[in-house]
Amino acid sequence: MSALERAGTAEALDRYRRRAALWVKAGAAVLAAGVALGVLSADSPAAGWVPEILPYPLAGGAFALLLGLGAQRFARRMRRVLGAGDWSAHAVVALPKGVVVLAGPEPGVLLPRQVVAAKERYAHVEPGPDGVLWWCGDPRGGGVIAPPGGGELVWTRPVRRTGARRRAVALAELRGLAERPAIGMPLPAATSPALPYAALAEAARRQAVSAKPRRRTVAAKLRRRRGNRPEPDVRAVAWWRVRGLREISGLSWTAGTCAVSAALLGVTWLGGEDAGMLGVFGLFMAAGACVNVFRLLTSGVSAARLLARTATAPVAVPKRYVVLADPYSGSPVLLVFAPHGGPEDQPEGALPLLRSSAPGEPAGEVELHGWLDVDAHGRPLVVARSGGRVLWPREPYLEAGTAEFAEVAQWLAPPQEEDVAAF
Repeated sequence: MSALERAGTAEALDRYRRRAALWVKAGAAVLAAGVALGVLSADSPAAGWVPEILPYPLAGGAFALLLGLGAQRFARRMRRVLGAGDWSAHAVVALPKGVVVLAGPEPGVLLPRQVVAAKERYAHVEPGPDGVLWWCGDPRGGGVIAPPGGGELVWTRPVRRTGARRRAVALAELRGLAERPAIGMPLPAATSPALPYAALAEAARRQAVSAKPRRRTVAAKLRRRRGNRPEPDVRAVAWWRVRGLREISGLSWTAGTCAVSAALLGVTWLGGEDAGMLGVFGLFMAAGACVNVFRLLTSGVSAARLLARTATAPVAVPKRYVVLADPYSGSPVLLVFAPHGGPEDQPEGALPLLRSSAPGEPAGEVELHGWLDVDAHGRPLVVARSGGRVLWPREPYLEAGTAEFAEVAQWLAPPQEEDVAAF
């Protein structure tokens, strides 16, 4: 199988492409706003501050546009590479200046790679305690690295300069990479590991205890109080009055960016020449607000309405659940089990939830509503209720036996005592 056939990889590439498209739209919007501002204020004597700030939105918009176009180019390269081969696991040493050295498929072969990504994105794929990353590509050309699971993709290229390549190999050898086992092995097709109910419930209880904040800061108390505040019943109110649906649609974020951008532009207009820099920030915020409004109208509203209809479906299917945290995003994932069974029962499916919709207990009983509507990939839309509270999903329901469920199960499976570190 190819890397793109793995659900985690396909979703990560889709996120990368959406981010690139967002940069392109934002850059084009800021450029257009800057040009329009320059044209409209050309004959206005009251707008003497415009020529001073006009280079900022023009330069910022051009930078964002070029950044987005470059990211789209890398997305096309990633798609070709990931569609032509599968992931392989490699021992890795991370070096300064965005250089990683992979242990090759043969003993003693080390492959220095230059990361082509911002420092913030590269931080998501730095090798963990086991010092292993996934790799897909041609060692002589471009390739993709990702943390185990394929949750975040970063493009890499060979270190071209001979001196830099030799220094990277020497540093990797000093850190013992040459003595580590040469892995380079292809990954098996995703299969669901054994997930007995009792073991998962115990793992969920341990996570719940370790997740309790040690310091009761003001921000933590406010977030906790907001999360515990009951939502209006979606069956009795319009969808935009429900906190979870506002988060899913992006309505709250869109309203906030629109209000801030309007306030900044208003202050700039009233302040004249003394508020020049505020105009720059206002234009950037206005561009972002335009993008948010577009996404709200084209996809956010329809998604919220569909989930509101799903949550009010009359037939409820009772199940048991165990909630575990996604190791990549930290968001809760609801593992669903048959309503009556024993400690060795295997899950029937998984439902990724919004972070704000985590149930109060690590394990318990839940009711599932929906099953009639599906997403573009044919996955059923399901909404859970527990203790009279709606648990809003961030993704469709993943049924056991599918490749998507197998990927999630691999991430969530608690370590077993008999497991031996492979690397």
